[in-house]
Amino acid sequence: MHITLISACERRAVKRSRAVLDSYAIRTGERSWATPITLEGLRELRSLLKTSATRQTAVACYRNEGRERMRLLWVVGTRDAFGPDGHFPAGTMRRKRRPPPWLPVVSLLAQAAGLAHDLGKAGNFFADKLARAVAAPAEKAEADPVRHEWLSMRVLQLRRRGKDWPGAWSALTRPRPVEDMDGLEDRGVFGPADALDYIVATHHRLFGPRDTPSSSPTCDRHVRDAGQSRQLALAGELPADILDELDRVLARLNRRAGERPPAFWRGAAVLARAALILADHEVSSRPVLPGVKGCGLFANTKNGAFDQPLCWHLQTVSRRAADFAWRIAGLRLPGLATETVEHILSPADERGRFAWQNRAVAAVSAFRARSEAPLLIFNVAATGAGKTIANAKLACVASSRPRFAIALNLRTLTLQTGDALRESLGLGADEMATVIGDRVAARLHAAAREQGAYAGTFETDGPATEYDALGGAVLLPGWMKVLTDARPSLAPVIGAPVLVSTIDYLINAGEPGRQAHHVGALLRIADSDLVLDEVDAYAPEALVAVLRLIQTAGLMGRNVICSSATLPVPVAEAVSRAFGSGVAMRGALEGGDGKFGVVAVDDRGPASVFEGGEDFAQRFRAHLDALMKLPAKAVRRAFIQPIESRSREGFESAVVDAVRRLHRGHRWRVGAGKTLSFGLIRVANIRTAIATARALAQALPHARVACYHARDFRIHRHLKEQRLDFLLNRKRGDRHIVADTEIAELLAGSPDGDVPFIVVATPVEEIGRDHDFDWGVIEPSSAHSIVQAAGRVNRHRLLPVSEPNIAILRYNARWALGREGDAIFVRPGLESRLIGMWRYASSDMNLLLKDADLERLDVRLRLGTCLMATEEDRIITGRLADPMKTLLGGQANPSGWMTQGFYDCYRLRDGVPQRTWRAVQESGCWKFQVDGDDIGVGRGRNLALIVERLSNDWLCWDLDELAETCRELEVDTKEGASRGLEFQYPDWGADAPSWDQSFGFF
Repeated sequence: MHITLISACERRAVKRSRAVLDSYAIRTGERSWATPITLEGLRELRSLLKTSATRQTAVACYRNEGRERMRLLWVVGTRDAFGPDGHFPAGTMRRKRRPPPWLPVVSLLAQAAGLAHDLGKAGNFFADKLARAVAAPAEKAEADPVRHEWLSMRVLQLRRRGKDWPGAWSALTRPRPVEDMDGLEDRGVFGPADALDYIVATHHRLFGPRDTPSSSPTCDRHVRDAGQSRQLALAGELPADILDELDRVLARLNRRAGERPPAFWRGAAVLARAALILADHEVSSRPVLPGVKGCGLFANTKNGAFDQPLCWHLQTVSRRAADFAWRIAGLRLPGLATETVEHILSPADERGRFAWQNRAVAAVSAFRARSEAPLLIFNVAATGAGKTIANAKLACVASSRPRFAIALNLRTLTLQTGDALRESLGLGADEMATVIGDRVAARLHAAAREQGAYAGTFETDGPATEYDALGGAVLLPGWMKVLTDARPSLAPVIGAPVLVSTIDYLINAGEPGRQAHHVGALLRIADSDLVLDEVDAYAPEALVAVLRLIQTAGLMGRNVICSSATLPVPVAEAVSRAFGSGVAMRGALEGGDGKFGVVAVDDRGPASVFEGGEDFAQRFRAHLDALMKLPAKAVRRAFIQPIESRSREGFESAVVDAVRRLHRGHRWRVGAGKTLSFGLIRVANIRTAIATARALAQALPHARVACYHARDFRIHRHLKEQRLDFLLNRKRGDRHIVADTEIAELLAGSPDGDVPFIVVATPVEEIGRDHDFDWGVIEPSSAHSIVQAAGRVNRHRLLPVSEPNIAILRYNARWALGREGDAIFVRPGLESRLIGMWRYASSDMNLLLKDADLERLDVRLRLGTCLMATEEDRIITGRLADPMKTLLGGQANPSGWMTQGFYDCYRLRDGVPQRTWRAVQESGCWKFQVDGDDIGVGRGRNLALIVERLSNDWLCWDLDELAETCRELEVDTKEGASRGLEFQYPDWGADAPSWDQSFGFF
């Protein structure tokens, strides 16, 4: 292609940009360049410009399209230097734009909250605590009997009732008024006063309770000892101008408030609260300017001394909060470059298997041509149909300035999806950021790619609280330094046009109690569409956390894409209601109708386009019904494997019988007289996986058995995934397996030349691993899990099968090992442990799958009308009923969303703390350590049990081999121990893990 480059850089950026441009193009004028260039060279040029970009940089690139026109491809730096289509101005005139009517209200709300947020620090409780901190800086500060932000709210409320400043404080010393919420617990955020009270009282923590999911707000997280309120007194006077300014701002706010619905004030409170948190964080980190007059009261201490005068702190935070409210509302960061969008949207081959993507793109384009309303897109294409690429295409046509974040449930998938998008869509390093929860995972992944292997990475069972980000240089507005100065890796996370992230990071956008983490994620969602993968894979409690994120995206006016082959109506309806609630808040802010569009697409039928509303469930069900009526070839046939007795032996014997039958039916020949097959045993839990793997290896000595789960050495799991990713990528046949040295040696060493290669895996296999097994045995947890696990059988080859290649166990291990009345389909599964209505009608798969078409096992098992599917729909609907009332904040529960209990009881992860164990070599012997209270400090501990290796295990390396691999991959070491020889184990008191040397820790 031929390109022209125009520079509008200023100051030092002129010299920097010219040095780059002169090395790639011929200068045709003082500020212009031209050259023929390849697509790869163009990406390299843009990346170099971005690396050296400052706020004075402005370089536009145009592609010469012959006689027709010059087309703008991208702008690096300040886009305001060019017109919307890249025109270079002959002159400029700044036209003052009128802000939307709602924005001044939000700004005034943030400004008033800034003036009021720390009024409670004028009391003796807080002032005495600061004095003690200065007198004895080494001692741990004692919590106030009543928190300062609660006192700030109460002072505001009493002043609204006519109390002057001293009178309001005097009123708080009475026996009970300090605990009063003044109606917030009954009506929620109903007007400007309620919104202000909520923002002020919760700018550090949400209301209580913590242990009740749908309660009205209480004071129990702010008032530790109400009895001490009699000792409360003013510690000093605030200057009169502070209170006068607060009164003036409140008067302006009330004049502008008018008659607005509660949805307006809830949305305004979310935005203003984020602005206040950001401003408070920024101002608190500043040094006080010389010459600032104090008032005898202080806002904080620093380095053992009083720091910021309270009067200065309140006024400065107020001004910054008002400014941040405008900046958050007007956030518009760069989208994908034009040539990238064109590359992504290049049509698929109309005769190929991805032709359905063209129909999906056309449907969304047609809707966008007639409406700018937010879009909710459901991609229910089948497993392996190319949903990841399709989602990127849909995101590009849903927005005129494509920016989107892909949220994934497993951290392994984050790196894989990042690689797939970068390579398949032609994204430059500066256009995509990847967020993961583990730096060692990133190192192992990068090492595998350097070796030419497609590898997964380690993932823990626990919640990710620290994140690492990979991405190119991104230029952010200067006001965001408050977030990025301390964490530079956050810059590409917020600013990159495409973000591939573990959902643990993005979920914070809907978690207001996470404070600064909440604001950072909110800024990403404020200017980015959201793509959710396998949204139906979450348990009901975790799904509520995801719904809060979806609601937040709707509030920000963004589009949402939900992708899953097995998306049932109840989950889709919950997503629609959460999104509609957010859009309604946005509509209330903007004075619009709050409507949104819905598009449902799949890989076999036409798209469905309709307006979101009360009839959503009916319209979505109609789309699924039409999809399930379409003919499809049988590539997976299933049978139900009987279990003869209710015991561990009965369960394991059934698995062995199923393996024998499936291997006989699906083994294939490798050379003269040699046969093999690759089989998957999907079980629900790690202990079951390890026990089953050992039983299989002992019952089938000619088999090779591996165990794949999350509780393994980091390096061990990495090596397993690397090997499986190579062997089970069968998109181009099996020649790589036949030629593999290890497989040939194992076949040669087998007495009869017949080897089943068996992987016993937990659900880490069924979500996201792109593996193709010959057959599978499935321990049932849910209809969704059956379909997803079955999707790993005959996945790439899609060969027609004449006899079953999947066995579904009649009962699961919890039934075999449990008692009558126990919950069977749980952890994972949808049943509730409490005895009641949230249980299946039966635990017998013969009954639950009686009406399912097992001769053609596909998504119809979950989306159809068999008993298991209908029972799951009933359970999901029932278990989401109460949290949905709180989430939507209607008359049924208008204030529960303001409490910490709603977020703690419905969170993404179960919150079980994890301890890091590691193997270390001391005096030539291997020993184990566990982290102490100080992270990284190891204590020697004995394992509970060590089980010797079996001779026919597979994908198993001893500790010496693993340690050598860690050294080769240069995995970081700490305290003399390799990070690759660590694993996570739940912190269950004094319990120590046991180690099966063939199959992992349990």
